[in-house]
Amino acid sequence: MNTSINKRANFIRYSYIENMDNSLLAFENKLSTNGMEVKWISNEDELTDYIKSAMPKTHFNKVCFDLPVIPEDLTNTNNLIKTIAVEDLENNIESSDFLITNANFGLVDTGSVVVFNHHCKNCFNKVDHVIFILNINNLIVKSSDLGIILSLYDREQVYGNQQAVDIISQPFNKIISNNYQFDQSDTYSTQKVNITVLLYDNGITEILNNAKLRETLYCINCGNCKKVCPVFKINHKYAPIDLVKNNAFSSNRKNSDIFVNTTLCGNCDKVCPVLIPFMNLLVSEMETVANNDHDDNWRDFGKNMNKRVKLNKLNGKIRRYFFVKKMYNNNKKLLNYYMAQQDDFFNLTNTKEEENARN
Repeated sequence: MNTSINKRANFIRYSYIENMDNSLLAFENKLSTNGMEVKWISNEDELTDYIKSAMPKTHFNKVCFDLPVIPEDLTNTNNLIKTIAVEDLENNIESSDFLITNANFGLVDTGSVVVFNHHCKNCFNKVDHVIFILNINNLIVKSSDLGIILSLYDREQVYGNQQAVDIISQPFNKIISNNYQFDQSDTYSTQKVNITVLLYDNGITEILNNAKLRETLYCINCGNCKKVCPVFKINHKYAPIDLVKNNAFSSNRKNSDIFVNTTLCGNCDKVCPVLIPFMNLLVSEMETVANNDHDDNWRDFGKNMNKRVKLNKLNGKIRRYFFVKKMYNNNKKLLNYYMAQQDDFFNLTNTKEEENARN
């Protein structure tokens, strides 16, 4: 990693998160000035309620969703919603009244929405109404800092096959053909597309109020921690950032998932481009959960810490085999994973050697 860029990115995220309230209000005012509507949404129920309320009640509404997961309630036919595929809208096979997608970032100083590598990027001017869902922690105060943040992603992740980063600062114009069958000439008019930006909380303010976990909001959703996590590769349940955030909520304070979904290997610490201190956060959350529950969690916490030390010191396949069998016998997926490994499990094994090499 380029340390200077990572430190700069960390400061960019810090600057926004520590002054989120004022920045959000400034962003809302800029969006309104630019002709875009703003709505504040707290949770998924409010999200689905808003989307349903935005649609006319008199007929089936054609809606194109470009979302990783469509809220289940919106696919219920009782809502008079017909789902249109992005490909059909892009190729003019179907028309759509609404297009709903996530925004990657918002730029506070210009009141702009940033999207990249979206399948629907060529469809923004083909609908009557575009709805962008933007998590309230995904804002950048200065548009000049966007390039630094984008440089932290893999090029394929930003551009993919779309070859563009779209910065949307005002409503689009939809082109409408006025060519009637009896008319020999092609005439066109334009109609302004309504744009609504949903500022989506989804538990972010609860994390913001947690002084220990606030740094998790620096996350830019690059996916690096997920790629290097040995536990996620097996059970696909929690990326490291999600594992920490999950225990940020008061309802999950006795949730022991954190004890069985990390090996405290430190891989995520090394690859995070905005320098989120995963190990400190995971250990701190383990202590919090253990203190809020019975002694079993403290024993699990101790086991995790001991496993990390002992596995790094093991030599020989036989010793490793019996140790792993003993420590992970109740977690078959992790047992199978560790049994298949030939190399050292944790990055911390060669820390001193790496430091000597750098010096």
